[in-house]
Amino acid sequence: MPKIGLTGNFGMGKSTVLRLFRKLGAHTFDCDNIVRNLLKNPGIIQQLSRMLGEEILLRRRGKSMINKKRMAEIIFSHPAKRKAVEKIIHPAVVQQIEAAESELVRKNPCPLIVFEVPLLFEAGLENRFDTIITVFTTRERSSKRLLEKGFTPEEIKNRMRAQMPVYRKKELSDFVIDNSGDLRTTELQVRKIVAALSSC
Repeated sequence: MPKIGLTGNFGMGKSTVLRLFRKLGAHTFDCDNIVRNLLKNPGIIQQLSRMLGEEILLRRRGKSMINKKRMAEIIFSHPAKRKAVEKIIHPAVVQQIEAAESELVRKNPCPLIVFEVPLLFEAGLENRFDTIITVFTTRERSSKRLLEKGFTPEEIKNRMRAQMPVYRKKELSDFVIDNSGDLRTTELQVRKIVAALSSC
């Protein structure tokens, strides 16, 4: 079962491509969802609040929760704090990836398993995957998508700055998907990759 790492920069359309892989029969995992679940873990909440301060906490019904918007504002404007948070989160994400893969192999072998990992290269996870695919589009198109989602220009700039340039990710990848056109054009590219990997 080939293990595929799907990556790309902020606003490039990774989640759209992940859904296309799922449509074509691959098992798929969104590592952003894994992170969202980790941020509900009391131990992780405690570590992060000690590191970043209690201003990242929301209190609801007597429980502490992470204010993800406030945490993002802090870590994307302070690179050292972002790296410290990543040292907590990334190992836990890797554990979840390995557990998910083991469970799938045991229960339901499938031709392909695709993990969407936004910071795949930044986290040094490239050796954990058999194949790496980078999704890309123009900076103008990605910025437009993000503005439509409610991100401010400053938030977009800070997040872009925190990531490896997409041209470098493309150079390090086995396949690239140009997500600058319409959905059909993107799907045709995904179909070609699925066919190539399924024949291996």
